[in-house]
Amino acid sequence: MKKIDKLVILDFIPPYLMAFFVAEFVLIMMFLWKYINDMIGKGVSLGIILEVIFYHSVKIIPEAVPVSILIASVMVFGNLAERYELSSMKSAGISLTRIMTGAILISILTALFSLFASNYLRPRANFKFYERITAIKRQKPALSFEEGVFVKDFNNYVIRVDDIDRNGKDIKDILIYDHSSLERNNLNILSAKEGVMYTEDDNDNFVMELEDGVQYKELKDKEKEKKKWTYPLVRTHFEKWTKIFDMDEFAFEARNLSLSPDAYNMMTGAQLRSSIDSFDLAIQENIDKSNNNFNTILNIKEYEAKKDKKESNLPTSVKKALSGKAKQEEENRTKKMRKSGYKKPLKQKVTKPIAEHDSFHELFDGAELRQIIKGAKYLSSKKNDLLKQNTKKDQALHHQQSRFMWKYHQQYSWAVICIIFLFIGAPLGSIVRKGGYGYPLLIAIIFFMLFVVFNIMGDKLNRAHSMGPILAAWLPNIIIAPIAAIFTYKALNDSTFKIFGSLVAYFKRRFNQ
Repeated sequence: MKKIDKLVILDFIPPYLMAFFVAEFVLIMMFLWKYINDMIGKGVSLGIILEVIFYHSVKIIPEAVPVSILIASVMVFGNLAERYELSSMKSAGISLTRIMTGAILISILTALFSLFASNYLRPRANFKFYERITAIKRQKPALSFEEGVFVKDFNNYVIRVDDIDRNGKDIKDILIYDHSSLERNNLNILSAKEGVMYTEDDNDNFVMELEDGVQYKELKDKEKEKKKWTYPLVRTHFEKWTKIFDMDEFAFEARNLSLSPDAYNMMTGAQLRSSIDSFDLAIQENIDKSNNNFNTILNIKEYEAKKDKKESNLPTSVKKALSGKAKQEEENRTKKMRKSGYKKPLKQKVTKPIAEHDSFHELFDGAELRQIIKGAKYLSSKKNDLLKQNTKKDQALHHQQSRFMWKYHQQYSWAVICIIFLFIGAPLGSIVRKGGYGYPLLIAIIFFMLFVVFNIMGDKLNRAHSMGPILAAWLPNIIIAPIAAIFTYKALNDSTFKIFGSLVAYFKRRFNQ
């Protein structure tokens, strides 16, 4: 190892580690500000809180390492430039890129570590984090409740509690919307002035003992369709009502992982690739179901089998018309009737081959035609509903696949940004020529905020289907990489940003006046 590389690496490692732990601390504090009130005072032990914090600290490693590289690079090269060590190296014929070799090596190792953390550490930490949070909620259901906020954690129930005592059990002003009935559109509201909530000893049930309340329940009305504005309602006053909720819905198991809306956060890169391929197969299967969906629309057998489970054949007249024998039978029958002395012309449903008819309706009499039209209407309605269902499923599959693909590429974009940030921090440090914690920290915060803003923008645009998942994942890199190239070019040519100098001179002139 050259002395110059040793100098840069030894100068780089201390601020790099310091910046990493500072970034971890800041991101952990953001988590605590959001969730600590939900756990403190709810009977959760300090050990469990520290365990949750540890899992969260592992989750945020890919977010902390880029800003660590940025802060460290600005500080190190700013110090070198401020002490004129950078100028001495350049005067000796050493280029800036050669001086940055040790830092580039550290940034590449950091990118690999970020990729490892995103692929293996973060998914496992996410799983353990949600598993622990779910276990806490199962043992301490009060964590699910916040005063004046509607809670949807219980299936088919929406609950609001306006006042929760500090003991986490006594509650007041409770409102429960019950959607467990088959008639989900019917109103079913439970209101109580006070009560107690607790979990049974076996943790299988969550109990709410309500007092002094009333239930409003809308009954199913058979005449509702005929009389649109008829809504029979039952109002029941009660002194005490015990409501029991099954706690199995809070169970967090590996087999339920695929049902989670953010399951991609708990998967490795290989699992994400496998899931993306699985979505391709599911989408193709759904397309195959939708194709040729109206090929049996006039199949009377299908309609009759659905109607009364009995197969029925087409009318005999239609079969004869299709076979071309109707006209010959008609002539034979007419001759036979004339020989017997019958003069009145015979009425027949089909009197000529099917090719000679002007309309399809002429093949059938009134009853048969109504039957066919009714069957076709039923089948077309059924097929139309199936197509709508397949369309919604196709949209859901594409949306889920897009999220998985976005997460897969985000792992690599966050790793690459570590290298890009080095080519922003090192040139800026050499241009600004300021070390320490002032300018470097300010510059790092600005560019890291840009990175976070563009990352959130890509996420939102992808969720809204306004941008593809790959472009959304790489959007911060695409925008910041040209800035890094400009800064590197300026530093290599020992040039400054004239626009900054012009702005400073302008404001000086204005204030001097």
